[in-house]
Amino acid sequence: MINYVKDNPRRLWLKKNNPDLFRLHRHTEMCGLSFTSLGNHFLLDWHDNQTVEMPRNATVEQVQKRLQLAMAAAQNGAVTYTAAISKGEQLIARTLRKQGYPLVVLLSDGFPKEGSPHERFYKPWGIYFEACSKGQLLLLEPTEQTFLNADIQSAVEETLRRKAAERHYGYKQIPLKSQRYRFVALNEIAKRLARIER
Repeated sequence: MINYVKDNPRRLWLKKNNPDLFRLHRHTEMCGLSFTSLGNHFLLDWHDNQTVEMPRNATVEQVQKRLQLAMAAAQNGAVTYTAAISKGEQLIARTLRKQGYPLVVLLSDGFPKEGSPHERFYKPWGIYFEACSKGQLLLLEPTEQTFLNADIQSAVEETLRRKAAERHYGYKQIPLKSQRYRFVALNEIAKRLARIER
């Protein structure tokens, strides 16, 4: 706690000297979808991208193999898009962030509500703050309109049907307001953003 308080002047200096990297943008449009965003928007214009998505039940070996592939792509200049939901995704995102590689992170509910008392003072937490101050991070939170976009709904349903078939389960539609829907939607949105021709 003492170290945090001592570090306040440095973080304030970073925020004041990089205001564009710490400003909440309520209407960022990309691929016909809308987001609240904060960070380095130039990452959206990068031509070489990868997405990181790992199932919750991925083995240590599977995560390590995917980490090696993600690191190799990042070392060759790729910007990584991830929702960082599963433990494997979080490990890969954390490793890339520590190495200083650029990240675009999709959030389900990461920003204060518009007009709330906290909106004015919001800044990313912990190591996200450091990555943001260096221009290595963009945080994107889809609006409700984006979560309910017909193309995103279709992509989510297709993914869930495929996963159900792989496990020999009967497909059952899930509510659009459920956390599971939102998490799958975040990954589908990340794929859509990463593969668009720029």
